[in-house]
Amino acid sequence: MRRHRWPALAPPTTGGIVVHTGMPIAAEKDLALELSAATAFASGLALRFTLCVTGVRADFARYETRPLTDPGDWSAQWSYLVVHIGADDLDGFADPFHPTPDSGQEGSGLYRTTPQYWIRTYPTTGSLTVTTGWPQVGLHPASFTLTLGPSPFPTTSGSQAHR
Repeated sequence: MRRHRWPALAPPTTGGIVVHTGMPIAAEKDLALELSAATAFASGLALRFTLCVTGVRADFARYETRPLTDPGDWSAQWSYLVVHIGADDLDGFADPFHPTPDSGQEGSGLYRTTPQYWIRTYPTTGSLTVTTGWPQVGLHPASFTLTLGPSPFPTTSGSQAHR
């Protein structure tokens, strides 16, 4: 497999077909992560996740995603949900589009975020491998194979143009 980084790009706003509906990835007393949807487009695949965290883990999540306003602060760190995608011969980390918590949560005891990841190809195999985790909030890595089936846009299946 070739190493690749999936950049934080917005998926198209129209023309998508949902190829996989939600599925739970992790469920614990104070943390739930699910794949909300996988939507195919002629130019790629959008993956949308929902992460809800409560209690102490929510405090950690808010701390980890806080704005880092002092560039001179050597101790400043930032983390977020880590997503690693393997599709066909490409393998690498995906950067989230709008990795910010949903509004209105400050001090609510709940941290909720709905990041999207843009995969600029539809896997010719009809499946991809996804690994997620966020060790800073206690979410240990979890891997699964997402079976999507053939592309609903057959004219672009197997295209190397967007890689």
